[in-house]
Amino acid sequence: MPDQSLWRQFLHAQLNTFLSTLQEKDKVTNVNIDKLERDVLALGKSMGFIALRKHIKPQKLGEFEQSFTMFKAQKEQELWSDYLANHLLKFLSSIPESTYLKDKEALVNADSVTIKEWQTLAPKALYSAMRAWLPQASIKQFQNRYRAYKHRGIKRTDTIDVSPQTKTIIDMAKAELNASNYDEVFELLFSKHYNVSADSEVRAVKEQISDALPASKNLFLEEFMLRLNPNDRNRVKLLIEVAFNDGWERAKTCRKRKGDPRAEALVDCSIFTTAANFSTDESSD
Repeated sequence: MPDQSLWRQFLHAQLNTFLSTLQEKDKVTNVNIDKLERDVLALGKSMGFIALRKHIKPQKLGEFEQSFTMFKAQKEQELWSDYLANHLLKFLSSIPESTYLKDKEALVNADSVTIKEWQTLAPKALYSAMRAWLPQASIKQFQNRYRAYKHRGIKRTDTIDVSPQTKTIIDMAKAELNASNYDEVFELLFSKHYNVSADSEVRAVKEQISDALPASKNLFLEEFMLRLNPNDRNRVKLLIEVAFNDGWERAKTCRKRKGDPRAEALVDCSIFTTAANFSTDESSD
């Protein structure tokens, strides 16, 4: 929800300053400011205001609420102005000439007074002005594009690439932590504001997920190889090839079934024992 995203941005920008400047006459009760800040940051807009109302008098809280209203209007105006400046002319130029109700060239030429005027209009006024030039379907297309642009701008979303294995881990954490979205997953895992209340819960979820997921050998190797220079990467490749071929040949000739022949063969493997001498992992002993 856009309101929730703007609320979170507003809190990070102004909540600490607001709480730290409260005077005794502004408070309903004595309150631990640090704890109240953590609580409000962890809640949505409606529940956040409920938490604030328990401790702050209505007049002072009303000032804070008015500040949010102004913050929201300013952000939305900035997005609208940026969108018109960077996308209005491109959009109008992309519409086929046959779609226009009037002369397209008269509107989209570089010296168009109409375009300059349109870039100063509010949304409703602009859509009204566009109706003399474009059919409703084209105006609706522009509205939809702006709506998507506004959504991205308010939520400040970025795209990250993760492997299917990593996405599985994130989805499991999301379910176990009862997080509403991926942003909340990462906040629960990394934000200092959750440290007091969620440390034990997060540790339990991490242990549960690590026990449930199969080991991703390839992902581990990829991460390791990225740290190496080209020559060392070739050496690792050759070592894997040598170890694989050695294991292949030994498997064809080994007939031992008693005890743990695989573990015994591993101890006899010179590549493994050499690496083990450099290992600090006590579990490999």
